[in-house]
Amino acid sequence: MTFQSLTVRNIRRAFTLVELITAMAITAILVVVIMQLTNQGVALWKSIHEDTSTSAAARMALQTISQDLESIQLRSSSGDFQWIYAEVDEPMRGMPDGLSIPKSARCIFYACAPDRNPSVSATSSKRAGYRTMLASDSETQGDVSAIAYRLKFRDHILNLPSRRGDTESFPLFSLYRQVVSPRDTYERIMGSENLETRYAQFEPQEDDNFLCENIVELNLIFNVEYSDPGASGSSDVTKYKTLSVPILSTAAKSGKNRFRLYSDYAVTEGDRMQNARILSAELSITVLTEEGVALVEQVRLGQRHAPELQEFFSRYTHSFSRSVALPQPL
Repeated sequence: MTFQSLTVRNIRRAFTLVELITAMAITAILVVVIMQLTNQGVALWKSIHEDTSTSAAARMALQTISQDLESIQLRSSSGDFQWIYAEVDEPMRGMPDGLSIPKSARCIFYACAPDRNPSVSATSSKRAGYRTMLASDSETQGDVSAIAYRLKFRDHILNLPSRRGDTESFPLFSLYRQVVSPRDTYERIMGSENLETRYAQFEPQEDDNFLCENIVELNLIFNVEYSDPGASGSSDVTKYKTLSVPILSTAAKSGKNRFRLYSDYAVTEGDRMQNARILSAELSITVLTEEGVALVEQVRLGQRHAPELQEFFSRYTHSFSRSVALPQPL
């Protein structure tokens, strides 16, 4: 083979400048497309992760409240012992147009909480082995705990409690839950005519009892049945009426913002309901996603225009509801 024929063959195998430029352009286009698809995939994963996280927190809060209500402890007796205390604070003033919301709400009752803890006076070893301790041990025995829920209005974007007259606050709430040990419940709370006063000594530190944040709306409503003496007439058969009472609510004050249940009657805003019993509870919760919280922060910083409220809530919130039948008094 001659030198000339070898050189011609090598020249024929080389790429021309046009071919190189074309290949580079195609490669650049493919890289851009892949990067765009990757970014879209990451954004989609992040959105799904945030939605899942938000939904999980809301579902956990709803499940926890439901379990507590399903194991609520009520008794029928002749004593004026208080079994449930609930109060919704007066609505805040100076809020943006169309908003009239309470500062906070709370509810205290007795239940067999699945996560009840040992007595605060128990030793460290007994705390660690609480689940395996003998029922006869005085420092860990008991299964009825006082449980308190508190719903508080907070501006989580700045992580500060809202202030009266602060028209820039976004209406978000946080929910807190505290479980008092069975022993402390029995010795220091139970059997009281004023559950609010007895529980005050265990008023929780919020950070230690946090349950759920970024709540746009939460409602816990008790359906109460009570006797109506005026409807009996000449008949010996007692007739009953039902009343829906908001216990925990982010809504504006609706007339009745305090509820107390005793052994054989209930009181709400001064009205006494004889032979009262709670038939069921209606639960609903709406939470704002992390993406929605970030958007609100951008609006407040002037980085973007405020969205339409209807579109905003339909896109950046998740809602859940549940109906719970309560056990009847023994």
